[in-house]
Amino acid sequence: MNNVTLLGRLTKDPDLRYTQSGTATCRFTLAIDCGLSRDKKAEAQANGQPTADFIPCQAWGKTAELIANYLGKGRQVGLEGSIRTGSYTNKDGQKVYTTDVNVYKIHFISDGMKNGQGNQAENPNEGSFYPVDNDDVPF
Repeated sequence: MNNVTLLGRLTKDPDLRYTQSGTATCRFTLAIDCGLSRDKKAEAQANGQPTADFIPCQAWGKTAELIANYLGKGRQVGLEGSIRTGSYTNKDGQKVYTTDVNVYKIHFISDGMKNGQGNQAENPNEGSFYPVDNDDVPF
């Protein structure tokens, strides 16, 4: 079984591209807090050690387009996917191994706004509902 569930913030705006056959693909990195106590976090920051993990993610098709259209840097999201490993040979002839999360489901958590600053992503549900007069309801 290969299932991954993550909760974190996008480190930058997603990168949407299309394959030669026209399939959308989107790459982004998710920053996930390591869950350190306040003292351990302060100690790690003082020593220049990371306090978050940075997970490379990739989505395909409609999910990729959704992510690119509605998410931006700082946006908190939850996602479901699977681990995908691979390798390639770099310009120096050395083999490089990769590990990515292949995203198949995304959950919008917050808009990334902190104290009124940051990118405000468009709400995909905005405009989906309209007021209804109770006198018009048939039951």
